[in-house]
Amino acid sequence: MSCIKTKLPLFIIFTLFASFCLAQTGNIRGKISDTDDGTMLTGVSVRIANSPIGASTDTAGVFTLNALEPGKYDLVLSYVGYQQLTVSEVVVTADQVLTLDLQLKREGEEIAEVVVNAKRLSNTQTAVIAEVKKAHQVVSGISQQQIKLSQDRDAGQVLSRIPGLTIVDNRFVVVRGLPERYNQVMFNNVIAPSSEVDRRTFSFDLIPSNVLDRILINKSGSAENPGDFSGGLIKVFTSAPANENFTTFSLGSNYRAGTTFKPYLYNRMSGTDFLGFDNSNRPLPSAFPSTNTLRNSTLNDPVRVSAPRMLNNDLSTRQMNAIPDINFGASMGRAWNFGGQRLSLLAALNYSQSFVYYEREFARYLTQDEANPTMALDPRFIYTDQRYEKENRVSALANLTYVFNPYHKIELKSLFNQIGENVNLVRSGVDFIQFEENMRRNYLFQYRSRSIATEQLEGTHRFAEGRSTVNWVVGFNYLNEQQPNLRRFRTMDNAGDGVYRMIIPPSSNLVETGTYHGDLNEIGLNNGVNFTQQLGSEDRESPILLKAGYMIDYRSRRFGSRYFSYRGASGVNTDSYATLPLDQIFANDNFGSDGFIIEEGTSPRDSYDATNFLSAGYAGVELPLGDFYVSAGLRFEYNILRLNSALDNGTPVNVDNPVFSPLGFVNLEYAFSDAHKVRASYGRTVNRPEFREIAPFLFYDFEFDAGRYGNPDLETANIDNFDLRYEFYPRNGETLSLGTFYKRFTNPIETAILLQGGDNPAFTFTNAAGGAYNYGVELEVRKSFRDLTSSAFVDKLSVNLNASLIKSEVDYGTSADVVAQDRIRPMQGQSPYVTNLILAYQDDEKGWQVSGAYNVVGPRIYAIGSVQFPAIYELPRNAVDLTITKNIKQFSIKAGVQDLLNAPYRFYQDTNRDQRIDINVDDVIMNYRRGPLCTLGLTYTIK
Repeated sequence: MSCIKTKLPLFIIFTLFASFCLAQTGNIRGKISDTDDGTMLTGVSVRIANSPIGASTDTAGVFTLNALEPGKYDLVLSYVGYQQLTVSEVVVTADQVLTLDLQLKREGEEIAEVVVNAKRLSNTQTAVIAEVKKAHQVVSGISQQQIKLSQDRDAGQVLSRIPGLTIVDNRFVVVRGLPERYNQVMFNNVIAPSSEVDRRTFSFDLIPSNVLDRILINKSGSAENPGDFSGGLIKVFTSAPANENFTTFSLGSNYRAGTTFKPYLYNRMSGTDFLGFDNSNRPLPSAFPSTNTLRNSTLNDPVRVSAPRMLNNDLSTRQMNAIPDINFGASMGRAWNFGGQRLSLLAALNYSQSFVYYEREFARYLTQDEANPTMALDPRFIYTDQRYEKENRVSALANLTYVFNPYHKIELKSLFNQIGENVNLVRSGVDFIQFEENMRRNYLFQYRSRSIATEQLEGTHRFAEGRSTVNWVVGFNYLNEQQPNLRRFRTMDNAGDGVYRMIIPPSSNLVETGTYHGDLNEIGLNNGVNFTQQLGSEDRESPILLKAGYMIDYRSRRFGSRYFSYRGASGVNTDSYATLPLDQIFANDNFGSDGFIIEEGTSPRDSYDATNFLSAGYAGVELPLGDFYVSAGLRFEYNILRLNSALDNGTPVNVDNPVFSPLGFVNLEYAFSDAHKVRASYGRTVNRPEFREIAPFLFYDFEFDAGRYGNPDLETANIDNFDLRYEFYPRNGETLSLGTFYKRFTNPIETAILLQGGDNPAFTFTNAAGGAYNYGVELEVRKSFRDLTSSAFVDKLSVNLNASLIKSEVDYGTSADVVAQDRIRPMQGQSPYVTNLILAYQDDEKGWQVSGAYNVVGPRIYAIGSVQFPAIYELPRNAVDLTITKNIKQFSIKAGVQDLLNAPYRFYQDTNRDQRIDINVDDVIMNYRRGPLCTLGLTYTIK
């Protein structure tokens, strides 16, 4: 567990991470006249208090202050023969021009200080819609204000509310029906690491919802953004530093039907489990023998007896009652102003613990006869899984901004997450092939801890009164995932007497009676510089912009795992031990020459080292042409992916894959008026393999009773993306958009089911389909009911509706070596339709906020089938959430029900291979319900 001990020092030492988006600024434009006769005054000095920044009025009495950082300023107006005027608290907001109409009095006349008050936040629905409207790409988004309308606890649940997005496994995002691997994730404008061992994706359940400012989804590309995506570029922004002081405390609890106050089974826990990691009970001891020592030892070597005695060999279950979920947090904002400079801080700490229990129906069927692929199948096994899960998470955030003056600022953004997942699964049922008719009881004890730390230091500098901008960034991220002492073992009642006997393997293997230890460490370094130059007249609202820059992103991963099995010593019959209680069967006294020994099965393929070095440069232009706006650019990315591992027999597996990718982007925009726009875009993007996807490492997944391994021959996919969208903005905070898109893929990367050996399936990754396409339409409506009727109640209602219809097709051609189930089929992970609906009531005067949310996702292929195994589909489920919030002065009380309908999660195989699921014909693979979640929370804010 040494990496746990070092992660915090690393987090502090490497205060670096990268960003690509330029910070947004605002402008002040005004005219100054004489109060008596209205004469425009020429040469009036306008300066920002306590700052060298200023301007003078021209012959028309007009002045302009460009490229100011968002915030509050005091303007000082001076003119010979006139009284000096101070305009206090002028609020500059991002991407807006503040227009002032000011007058000066002649000397000797009375004058009062002028106060201008205005404020615009980035986390409101109005602000996000304004940002989407101003963007020159096809963008969707969600604000903190809308997040609070739901019971969403993390970013994964939040993202399910955005048009065209769906969620897999409650944490992975599918955009426009494309699997999660086709997304790119940026955290505060910095590329995020892949958070999973077995897939290319980011786990959005790592980010608590209460630290989010907003989330934006770029669905079309641009030269200044990374080019490795096709579904969406997901930009997650944490809350910005505060402009005013506040302190907030929150406390909440959840009740889950079928779980809370019910029995919860578990194996031994660690004293640090409540913090999301284990550094004592489960990890291998530091003195534990090395792989070479155990692998090279003989069966009679004493090390095979002493080694297992160093481990926790208690396989019994304990029982407690699951208490209600708890969550609490604290956040604070501070702002200091001195000498025209400003220092702002936002800090937050959150903690939560949750329990989930559910029963899952799990089945598999015999492999199909290639000559008769639509025949009905007999079951291979039918099990009932009792799954107990406990999760602890700690999240800490700190964002700091120092503004030297309106032209120069530095930002430091930090986030640390620690999550511990304790899963205990008891599987009961019958395997109809191995020991037919004998009842089985199989066990999984799994603990997984994940740590992610990201840091970025960014500077933004403007020159020539804001006409030239340089943005630099350096950064660091750290990812660690540990699975210590993962245990999988099987027992069987082979005498029919109700006594279950441990199945003892003759040699080490991944399935029987053993323990697995996995450890992943990844670091990433990032650097980027972006330059923007304005051309044209200074007072032009939409200047010509030239953009150029570069990015360097380096990642290094080291993954290692070991697994061991308990077997009988040479010549020993272990039948007398097999019926012992689970806490006694592998007691220390039972290891020896007349009992059990340990055998290590670890092979060279169970570890790998990998690096990825991405260098990119770009140049682009943004050109306003009347009512048209053109944004175009070229981006060149050179990526070198390297991986070193080996096969079971020691044959080296060395991947060295340099790929040069020239990428082009064009975004066109036409404004019929300020409220009506049409956007069209084209972009060339790529989709690169991830470390795990090319590693030969084989992992046995107990929950699916299947192996997972990578494909070293996996190639980079190329995608051509086309978008067309109409947007209508009736008023601030409201929008209606209708869009269509088309994507063409070359060498798409997908997950497939293949034979691992015998009749056991395994999941792997493939480019088997040479081409594919994906197209669809999207509708989004965010509308207030205000002024639609004379009812005050109706005025407080609003609706947020988004829906998507999507079609895709993969064509394998006529190749004779294709092993897929269907030569033409939908893409894996693609849903034909997605619908989200939120109806909200908000009464600010009385402090009430009520909302109901509905979500449904169409059937999608969970895993591609083969000639032996039919494809597996995930069926639709209807989800309804209800939320009520009451604000009372400094208190906010929030209650609700999540997943009110408790609809089942259903996975069926397409037994008759007609590319559709009929539950009366096709066979169920998995079926379970997690139970509705009732929530209650209290927030107290001090200002």
